[in-house]
Amino acid sequence: LTNARLKCMAVSEEKPESMVIGADTVVTLSGKIYGKPIDLEEAAENLRVFSGRIHEVLTGVVLSCGDQRAEFVSTSFVKFRELNERDIEDYLSKVYVLDKAGGYAAQEHRELIIEKFEGDYQNIIGLPVSLVLDQLHKMGFPIPKSER
Repeated sequence: LTNARLKCMAVSEEKPESMVIGADTVVTLSGKIYGKPIDLEEAAENLRVFSGRIHEVLTGVVLSCGDQRAEFVSTSFVKFRELNERDIEDYLSKVYVLDKAGGYAAQEHRELIIEKFEGDYQNIIGLPVSLVLDQLHKMGFPIPKSER
């Protein structure tokens, strides 16, 4: 939650009466955190590590408006297909991944790398929108039920 807090508070200080949402997503496997890769080599190594395995996608979210503040973490699980070097090269040639936690984008060509997932798909692609809308509703912001 630390990065989400920092993002949210940086804006909240300038706009204290506005609703501000800060979020940060990381991928974890075997206790190691995988953020955004620094280059395609690191992204390829991440895909090798994830190959055939299940990892967690965690998104910390902080909402702030005036005196109100809420925080939560959404967790999803992703199982990668068994990937060979050609699969990895093919995927990385089609998808820009250097701005994505873990070095992959589930919303782009996911059939090439992902076997299955559990949990909130919106969380996997960066923001658990339905949970954010639920929290906004709990904080008194009028969100139509059809949007939650």
